[in-house]
Amino acid sequence: MSFTPSRRQFLLGASAAAALFASGGLALPASAADPYEDVLARRREFLTGGAVAASHAGLAAKRAAIDESVAGLLATFNRASGRTYLWPELPVNGAGNTAEVGNMGVTANQLTVLATAWASAGSRYHNDAGLLADLQGGLAFLSGQYRADRTRPGNWWFWEIGLPRQVADTLTLLGPNVPTETFDRLIAAVRFHAPNPNVRRGSTLKETGANRVDKALSCIVRGLLTTSEADVALGRDALSDVADGGRNSLFRVVTSGDGFYADGSFVQHGYLPYSGTYGGVAITGVAEVLAMLAGSQWAVTDPNLANLLGAVDTTFAPFQWDVRTMESTRGRAVSRQGEHDYDSGFAIASAILVLADSAPAEQRARYRALVKGWLERTTDQTVAANNQTLAASARSLAVVEDAGVTPAPPRVGITNTYNQERIVQHRGGWAAVVNTSSRRIGRYEWGNNENNLGWYQGDGVLFVYHREDPAQFSADFWPTVDPYALPGITVNGERRTSGEAAGTGIPRANNQYAGGLTIDGEIGTTAMDLTNATGTLTANKSWYFLTDSVVCVGSNIADTSGTPVRTIAENRSFAVDTVPLVRIDGRPAMLTDEPKPARNVHVAGHAGFVALPAPGREEQQFGVRSERRTGTWYAINSGGDTAGSTDEVTRDFVRIEHTHGAGGGWYAYEVLPLASVGETMRRPRVSVILAEDQAHLIEALDGARMGHFFAAGAWAGYSVSGPCAVGHRQVTAGPGRAGAAEIRTELVISQPTKTGGTLTVEFPFDAPGTVLGGDPSVTVVNESPLRVTVDVATQRGAEHRLTFVDRRRG
Repeated sequence: MSFTPSRRQFLLGASAAAALFASGGLALPASAADPYEDVLARRREFLTGGAVAASHAGLAAKRAAIDESVAGLLATFNRASGRTYLWPELPVNGAGNTAEVGNMGVTANQLTVLATAWASAGSRYHNDAGLLADLQGGLAFLSGQYRADRTRPGNWWFWEIGLPRQVADTLTLLGPNVPTETFDRLIAAVRFHAPNPNVRRGSTLKETGANRVDKALSCIVRGLLTTSEADVALGRDALSDVADGGRNSLFRVVTSGDGFYADGSFVQHGYLPYSGTYGGVAITGVAEVLAMLAGSQWAVTDPNLANLLGAVDTTFAPFQWDVRTMESTRGRAVSRQGEHDYDSGFAIASAILVLADSAPAEQRARYRALVKGWLERTTDQTVAANNQTLAASARSLAVVEDAGVTPAPPRVGITNTYNQERIVQHRGGWAAVVNTSSRRIGRYEWGNNENNLGWYQGDGVLFVYHREDPAQFSADFWPTVDPYALPGITVNGERRTSGEAAGTGIPRANNQYAGGLTIDGEIGTTAMDLTNATGTLTANKSWYFLTDSVVCVGSNIADTSGTPVRTIAENRSFAVDTVPLVRIDGRPAMLTDEPKPARNVHVAGHAGFVALPAPGREEQQFGVRSERRTGTWYAINSGGDTAGSTDEVTRDFVRIEHTHGAGGGWYAYEVLPLASVGETMRRPRVSVILAEDQAHLIEALDGARMGHFFAAGAWAGYSVSGPCAVGHRQVTAGPGRAGAAEIRTELVISQPTKTGGTLTVEFPFDAPGTVLGGDPSVTVVNESPLRVTVDVATQRGAEHRLTFVDRRRG
């Protein structure tokens, strides 16, 4: 087993060790006369994991693997005078271009790996004189590349975030063993390139989210190393954005732009859901600062800390499938070979454990139980073997082995984070989430030669998770899947160019409608009025998350490109020669690359798929086929420090799709995760009432209805004054008072266009009783038939609810 953390994994990993102190696992130094050294000593413990990481028997193999990696780094370490690199695969040559700057960043990262081994009691390299000499020489070399008063080619991130953090941590680990001249040059470089964590150097651009946290943490450690109280305070206060009155505070709930939203959204780079990557970095860094400075004169005392603590429930937990972070919130990180969904998930789990120690007792206990449940249910990736730091593994093992912590059960329920246009359903044994986009939320992010083929990731990709196949999206899915055939999307045959380029970009969509609603926290829906990137394809698409299935409806599919148009119901990946039994209309099928027609498909161990009828529409069928695909991680990520391997990987796929003509296309199908053959054959038990060009409506077996009206108009007894999502369901409770049964009807309306104003919605039934409660934004203006108005001027995209009760004698 080898261990080589990526730059981001290394930045994330220290937080787990921080928690060891916060929970009583580490001893505090007691030098009251030198508060700087006290916190620095704590910091060293953070980075190495302390006594637990050094001695725990369950981590012996991991310690050996790390030592093996260190030996590998030392075997190729360049000690020659006049050198232009420390490792031959990382030429720096003065860091004069983008590639060399990336190499300088990786070089600094690898020096931190070596320094961590030197400072770790459990390593065979602990206090090794030869390694220390190499580190001293390596830092002297780095100080000649990363220096003050020089130009800054390449990615700004290395100059202002990556290198300052690696330099600060390496200097901390080595303590007084760094020659004064080298120390001074490196500190001067850090101060030059990242002087103020509140702003981007040389500009007025205010830092936000994860970038602000990273810079704040480095500033704090820089201040500790140089006994600069001003720097320590500057870094700490940057978390709260004291300089700008809290405008970009990490503890503030935002209503636009980057940051944490009240509905659980987390946006970074202005337009992308990013809790799985940048959000994880943000809570990791804040948690680390809280633990590091606790009890010192610089302790964080922001009164709004509770907002960040609450983000565990609202922002992170909904998008975890056990310890895996769902791809829906990982942005361009899905293309990183060294940063899979479980890597992000272990990092977030560790951060939550650290953060929990700053929370009230009830919250702390609940978060520890939450993480323990994730870790124990993740059986294909273990705490000790996973590619995370030794410190992070030690922290995770501590909670797994704590008999006083009862693991939380799997999540059940639906969450609508409408500000980032993500809705996610958890049903205990499975989960599903769909990516939509609009003029507000981007389709995907490319940049710095990452996520080069991610064109359709925001065009309705449906991710289905279950424990029969936990590694679906981490087992070489992204380099091998046909990027024009992601599950859930409607796409034409136009060819796209690779996004391989410097800089970053988030192409926003052309459509306005994206969003939906939930009912009773149990079922829900979302939709989008897709217009593709070139404007040649349009489609109205909706998804309905029920308790045992996901219903997918599409209409108004029109194309002007003259190329084939398809909707991909599924494109499931399997290891070579392990495609399970597939049944078509109940009979076993031998799949080839030629599509076989089907109305009912069952993929053993995964799901059933049922084509659904709709009034006024011709019968439709799936085409089902298998495909073997080969690709490389390098093709989708050729980044300077995140590039994938050029080695080819191969997977087999089962593809289920609908084909469409140039105009008037539609589809309706049901996805049944983990359904048996019999359950699949007994379907459908849901009715598609509307699959019209501008209206979709379904009715579940229990009578619940959910739909989307993409324009003003009247359909099936409903009348709407503008685009909106509508849902309602009756639930019988009782008998209640005096033997009366209560029939409660929940009515929910949202405006996915987020354009504001007032909506009027008329229903094909009378008011189902008296108003029990609801949002003040909803007003009943007529009872027969029921007609309501909804003030959607504020909280745009939010759900507006009204509950009726009808008490009947039993």
